[in-house]
Amino acid sequence: MTDLEFWQTVLREMHIAYALLDAGQHIVTHDALFAVWLPAEDAGLIGQHVFDLLPEFFGQDICAGCAGSAASPAVRVENVNRLLPTGETRYLNLILLPCSEDFGAAFLVLVADVTEQGRYMQELMQGRNDLRLLRHEMARLNEQLDFLLRHYVSPDVAEALVKGTLRPELGGELREVSILFADARDFTAIVETIPAERVMTILNDYLGVIVDAIDHYGGTINQFQGDNVMAIFNAHNDQPDHAVRAVRAGISIQQQLFAYQAQRPETERWFHFGVGIDTGLAIVGNSGSRWRYTYTAIGNTTNLAARITAAVPAYEVWISQNTLDQLDGTFQVTPLSPIYFKGKDRPMTPFRVETSLSPHG
Repeated sequence: MTDLEFWQTVLREMHIAYALLDAGQHIVTHDALFAVWLPAEDAGLIGQHVFDLLPEFFGQDICAGCAGSAASPAVRVENVNRLLPTGETRYLNLILLPCSEDFGAAFLVLVADVTEQGRYMQELMQGRNDLRLLRHEMARLNEQLDFLLRHYVSPDVAEALVKGTLRPELGGELREVSILFADARDFTAIVETIPAERVMTILNDYLGVIVDAIDHYGGTINQFQGDNVMAIFNAHNDQPDHAVRAVRAGISIQQQLFAYQAQRPETERWFHFGVGIDTGLAIVGNSGSRWRYTYTAIGNTTNLAARITAAVPAYEVWISQNTLDQLDGTFQVTPLSPIYFKGKDRPMTPFRVETSLSPHG
């Protein structure tokens, strides 16, 4: 067996096609697979220049004068695709290298079928691209979800939900809390004097001032009901001084609103708020149905705080005896006349916290 016959056998077993070229890179001979994979008519290949069949070699450093020399480098082109008459795409690795005089040619061209590997690499790259797009989409959706979550529930509740310290399920636990309400006085009458398209913008400005004051002292915004804001202190994170925090927040609300009003023309000092606070036990958790949850505090404490707030004049903060009992003595308070609150069978004495803004302060 000659060297050429030996290599022909080896290449056939390795499923590699070949062609031999003369010094001018014209095809001298080739095997059957070479014509199939290119594809081309078997009889029409002899004498053709390799660039006509494999233009991928064009521009490569092929040294005709170095043919047969060990110094002549091999040229390799990978993952060349060819569309067969059947519509199938085949991926090929091409190698052009000098060959010995025993082959009777100057160059040897090898064509290896790497279709399976090529398809795998294409699928892998496509998978990576799809994964990259999926990651970008997930990041976008997470940002959107985070934005929605933190704007439709209190930021501290959103953080607790994300961390898993607060479970998104119906039900709650009995906790001692301080409930604060801030409610606009004579809201219905006032909005009748404001252009309808401005009411929401103006109200949101005022609510923004209130929310900042509550957030500063660690309160959890429970809900907005038109001109009314409800906040819970000691909701899901332990705040032993929750009553003090609630009162400080109430004072800050009135002081900040007073400063905000002072910056506006007298004719645009639209809303004036009263603040009421009660302290006691409440069921704190998610209330609602399986389709909609509201994080809230339910019980007599919430009801009494709401009743107190309904009676508070503008720029004042009123608290219950329950809240007063937990204060640290740093606040000046004035007992007021007992009031029969709705749902209570006996009168209760509220206390006005001096804010320096009240005409009584």
